[in-house]
Amino acid sequence: KANLDIEIVVDMFNTVDQYDRVVLFSGDGDFERAIELLRSKNTHITVVSTEGMIARELRNATDRYIDLNDIREQIEKTEG
Repeated sequence: KANLDIEIVVDMFNTVDQYDRVVLFSGDGDFERAIELLRSKNTHITVVSTEGMIARELRNATDRYIDLNDIREQIEKTEG
């Protein structure tokens, strides 16, 4: 798991000039510093997670937080 976090951050920084928005599906507080650095480069950050599973520091560092429970009906696969 830790290796994946590092790989995600390295990829974000290696490609930072190619985008101005990031959508991070994680609640892991380990991403806080990376998010702060990306924001210093005028990158807009949206974090998608669930209440109770997102670190307070990460939520405070992001531009926008989306709770998966709030959008569940729009993204959940239905039978049929």
